[in-house]
Amino acid sequence: ECTCFRIRSAARRVTAIYSQHLAPTGLKISQFSLLGFIAAEGPVSIGRLSELLATDRTTLTRNLKPLLDDGLVERAASGDKRRHELVATTAGRALFKRALPLWTNAEQEVRAAMGSKLTADLHGALDRSMEKLGSL
Repeated sequence: ECTCFRIRSAARRVTAIYSQHLAPTGLKISQFSLLGFIAAEGPVSIGRLSELLATDRTTLTRNLKPLLDDGLVERAASGDKRRHELVATTAGRALFKRALPLWTNAEQEVRAAMGSKLTADLHGALDRSMEKLGSL
């Protein structure tokens, strides 16, 4: 009856599907998402990225490290000398572009396994849950 256990179990199963599809790129699904948000939003601050992804800065920093180390993302100076922003490098944008069709295949596999009604119901339930839990 533990809600957390059920959500985490489902997330692990879905993550495994995406990981299998993204394996040829070397990206984990968390890194793929980060790279995609940075490529789309960049330059973007860590604070803004944390808000977009609904994650804490510690987890975000840990997931960013491989992208920075591999030269897929870099820090860029912003107008404020105390703050840096993140941008996708040319290599990062190219890898994301190569990974996108693999992600699409994973997304289609998950949606096909669950069916369109369950997928829509799940998305709605998760969106409403995030709204309600966001105020805690």
